[in-house]
Parts: sequence; structure tokens; C-alpha cells
Amino acid sequence: MSTPPDTPTTPAAYLTGTRQVWARLIPVILLAYVLNFLDRTNIALAKNHLEVDLGISAAAFGLGAGLFFLAYCTLEIPSNIMLHRVGARRWISRIVISWGAISTLTMFVQNETTFYIMRLLLGVAEAGFYPGMLFYFTLWFAPRDRAIAIGVLLMAPQVATVFGSPLGGALMTLDGNLGLHGWQWMLLLEGLPTVLFGFFLWFYLPDGPADARWLKAEEKQALLEATGDGQAADHSVRRALKSVFSSGALLLIAVIYFVTQLCVYGITFFMPSIIEAAGVKGSFQIGAMAGLPAIGALIGVYVYPRLYRAYGRPILFAAVAMAGAAVATYVASASGVAGALVSLAVMQFFVTGTAPVLWSVAMSRMSGVQSAAGLAMINSIGLLGGFFGPNLFGIAESRTGDPASAILLLTGACCLALVAVAVLRRLVGKDAASARAVEA
Repeated sequence: MSTPPDTPTTPAAYLTGTRQVWARLIPVILLAYVLNFLDRTNIALAKNHLEVDLGISAAAFGLGAGLFFLAYCTLEIPSNIMLHRVGARRWISRIVISWGAISTLTMFVQNETTFYIMRLLLGVAEAGFYPGMLFYFTLWFAPRDRAIAIGVLLMAPQVATVFGSPLGGALMTLDGNLGLHGWQWMLLLEGLPTVLFGFFLWFYLPDGPADARWLKAEEKQALLEATGDGQAADHSVRRALKSVFSSGALLLIAVIYFVTQLCVYGITFFMPSIIEAAGVKGSFQIGAMAGLPAIGALIGVYVYPRLYRAYGRPILFAAVAMAGAAVATYVASASGVAGALVSLAVMQFFVTGTAPVLWSVAMSRMSGVQSAAGLAMINSIGLLGGFFGPNLFGIAESRTGDPASAILLLTGACCLALVAVAVLRRLVGKDAASARAVEA
């Protein structure tokens, strides 16, 4: 697999161009991802209300939450290939508009069947958004800067959780106004702004550096050279898919990502129930507390990429992260609500903090349509954890009556991931040794 050059030909132009990207593009992308995560996970705050108002059980809720990821993962690769073909502006805008509309229409669900249908449709609408963002970053940032950029991108879901959970809880207090339930108000008032923002993106986003009117000619050229855009080998879709699925390193990264998403989404969708079961009352209070573990992730995605750029050896950090996650989930399973929140924040620090490093390693091994397919493949396999996580928690709660009963099982998953991390470290080390031998 080809690797784009690591340094721009004209450093000064690259630096000024990158500053423009950070100022004009990144805030808009971050806001899009904040809205994405809000619309994807706000249903967690409505879990108990859906059971009371519509008779949707914990197991049915877990299945519905997971069906989103099943649809999302199935269409990830086709969606990212379409993005590569038609351009980022059109495809990303289409994704944002369609998921905002589906999220809003979810307010009209009536029973378990319609809940399943809307969650499946939301997965179809959102498919390709996150790997599309990652592919988009390969067009703007040199390899050495991508871990930092992805780390900043991954602050968005943490911000959405920290501030979005209290916001959702506050919107839920509108219960009864105009004959609507609180959860219907939440879906309506968080979904419609997303649709409007999608239309804004249609006119604002450039497809790449060459289309950015706010860049000077020398800055465009420097970014194109630094990212390797247009220099990669021409892969057909079939060849790209074959190379991606035959890469042991990429498949191992996908396995590690699967475990992290199993942990993150299983807890995300059931955290409000865990807090409520501990005796906390009030939608706003529950929402505020449910967002606290994300603070650990927010710190992690800021710290880990900087450790990677300063010291390298990203897989060593990933190994430490998985070990920390295993310990944290075990502690959480035996703690009260305060201890659980703290230990889950520690887990989020390690599990989510290493994600930018793993994505950066994956990006360095691909280019062009191969990159579009590979990033989508990793995300597809990884987000199957988003299907199994909520289901695991839903089944465990239905059988035990305790929303936190599945947390201990996550410890075993994290321990298994350590094996994958060790193998991945060895593979990356061999590749680096081979590259040095070729250069010599």
C-alpha cells in the first residue's frame, strides 16, 4: 500500500494553508459531528419514557438502538466510495440532511415495529458520515498532522455528550406542551436544526484544497503535495477492496475498534438508565450526570494524539489503553453511581483517546479510493460493536433487572483486544523494518 509523502514541498505555504483549514473548515465539521452524535444517541434519554408511553421494553430498545448500527455498517463502504466519486460537498450534505429528517420523524413512532424501522432508516441515512470525514481529512492534512486533526474531530461526540445530555434532559421537560411528549420535543428540536445545517454545508464545503476559494494558489499546491492527492496509484474499486480486506494490520485495527465501540455505545445508550436505577430523579439531572464519563474521552482525544506525535510508538499507547479500559470497567461494575461515573470516565479516556492514533496508522497505509474503502471497512467492522453493545446491555437488564449488569462483561472484551494490539504492534514493527531495509 502506498504512503503519501510526510512533508510538504513548501513548508511555509503548507503551514499558512493549514491554519486556514483549521479556522474555516474544522469548526464547521466539528459542529456537523456534534449534531450527528446528538441525533444518533439522544434516544437514550427517552428509553424509560418510550417504555411507559409506547410499551417498548428494555430488550426491544436495545435491539432498536443496535439496528441503527447494523444498517449503518452495511452501507459504509458503498457510501464512502460514492463520496469519493461525487465529491465531499454533495455527499456529506446529503447525509446530514437525510439523517436530520429521519431523526425528526422518529417522534412519530408508535410501537416497537415502527421504532425498529426508524432506527434502521437512520442508519441508512447516516452511513458513511464518520469514515467520510476521515477520508476528507486525508485531503487536507499531511500524515504527521492527521492524528491531531482526528483527535480534535473526536472531541465533537464528547462535547455532544457532555452538553447534549443536559440539553436533551431540558427539552424533555417540555412534556405535555401542544400535546407532545417530552421525548418528541427533544427529537423535533434537535433534528430540524440538523436539516437546515445540511443545506448550509451544500453551499459552504469545498470538495478539496483545489476548490477552496479562501486558499491562495501556493497554499493549494502545498496542501495537495503534502497529502499526496493525485500522486497515489490508480486503484479500481475491486482492487481497492481486495487490498483492504487482505491487510492483516487493517483488519486488526478494525477488531480493536470493534471492542472500543462495544464498550462506548453499550454504556452510552444505557447510562441514563444506570443513573436512574441508582436513585437519581429528574430528566435534567439524569442527563447532566450521563454526560460526565465523556469528559474522560474529551481529555483522552486531546492528550493521546500529542503523545503520538511527540514520541511515536502508537501501538504501545493502545496496549496501555486497553489494559486501563479493562480495569476501569471492572471497577465500575462493583461501584455505586459516583464510582461508576469516575471509572467509566477513566475507561473513556483510554478507549476513545487511542482512536485518533489507530486511525492515523490506518490512513498511513492507504490512498485514494483504497483509503475511502479501507476507512469505511474499519468503521463498519468497528461499529458492529455499536450493534452488539446496546443489545448486550438490553438482554442483561431484561434478565437481571439491573441496567449495569453487562458492564463486567466488557472487561473480558478489553482483555481479548490486548491480544489483537500485541499482534498489530508486531505487524507495524515488521513493516517499518522492511521499509528501512528497502531505503538502505
